[in-house]
Amino acid sequence: MPIYEFRCVRCGHIQEVLTTGSQSEVALVCEQCQGEAMERVLSRVSYVMGHSSSGGRSGPRVTSKSCAPGSSCSTIELPGHTR
Repeated sequence: MPIYEFRCVRCGHIQEVLTTGSQSEVALVCEQCQGEAMERVLSRVSYVMGHSSSGGRSGPRVTSKSCAPGSSCSTIELPGHTR
């Protein structure tokens, strides 16, 4: 069951929405202001440090590059990740 995060356009509150495979549509209403204009946001990821991998790296590696004038994009490689 995927969990998605949505931000209320009116008040900025972010809430999680758990969906099931049988749901084709979910009614989204802000928990705080009852606004109906919601936008999906990129969820934050929590990663616990201290895991070791067979490759010898003990933590995630972040690579940043320029993706447009004045902005940058980042890629996170977690231990155990193979290409």
